[in-house]
Amino acid sequence: MKQFVFKRTLSGIPTLFGMTLIGFLIIGLTPGDPIEMELRRLGVAFSAEQVDALRAEYGLDKPLIQRYFIWLMDLFRLDLGTSIASGRPVLELFKEHLPITATLSVLAFVSSLVLSLVLGTVTAVSQRTSLSTSLYVLTMFLVSVPSFWLALFLLAVFALDLGWFKLLQFGNAQDLILPVITLALGNAAVMSRLVRERIIAVMSEDYIRLAITKGLSRRAILGRHVLKSILPPLVTNWAISFGSLLGGSVIIENIFNLPGLGQLALQAIAERDFAILQAYLLFMGLVFFLANFLADLTNHWLMPQLKEDDHGLR
Repeated sequence: MKQFVFKRTLSGIPTLFGMTLIGFLIIGLTPGDPIEMELRRLGVAFSAEQVDALRAEYGLDKPLIQRYFIWLMDLFRLDLGTSIASGRPVLELFKEHLPITATLSVLAFVSSLVLSLVLGTVTAVSQRTSLSTSLYVLTMFLVSVPSFWLALFLLAVFALDLGWFKLLQFGNAQDLILPVITLALGNAAVMSRLVRERIIAVMSEDYIRLAITKGLSRRAILGRHVLKSILPPLVTNWAISFGSLLGGSVIIENIFNLPGLGQLALQAIAERDFAILQAYLLFMGLVFFLANFLADLTNHWLMPQLKEDDHGLR
């Protein structure tokens, strides 16, 4: 296990560095001077010498590759740079906005995980029933609906019409309910289809049919063997879906006016705030790396268990 962890960590480091380099080049080569854009946004007129001094202060007067390696060295000191728009350290801004995004993403992920298992299992074991058909049609609909449309629909119904939630205000945990539902429903719909397909495939295996002939109940077969067999591919897809939830939170946070990292990133795109954008790309890369690392670690632990269980059943 230690050797597996070491190899997996070692293989992920070049990917992270490559991702930060590509992101840095894309951001740096985007047309427009961030200093001049910020000055125009503030309505301030500076002389050419003052603008050059500001570029030097933020390190924008150096070649792009040199700036990348300076940023990389600063990163090892946990210095993510300074925001051009606010003049505050990026790490400080992340500490302020991260709790909202983390809470939203974790709640949506856990909710979608439970919901996808329930929906996928029900539609798989109760095929050709009205309940299964209705749930399958519902999941197909949710998969096809864009998350921003679902968010606007929930706002219109539950905030405007019914008045159960405040409109575009964030003050307490209750204001996270609609954003969590928005993210969870779409993700659960996608994952439930995968759960359904995997359960149907495993239920057709010979050893499962043998278990049925031995008199094992459907609940026992599902709990002891089927769900265990479908876990490895599900764990990998759940890891990917968690990263997707974080990416989707950019739009959802702005629709619901949540002060999270998504809203911070979108503002940084509009203002061409290099330091924030680069830090956000690094954060997303780390999240995807950790999620996939934990998925691989879980599957590495599960596979011997699954082989042992299947051997005992046969």
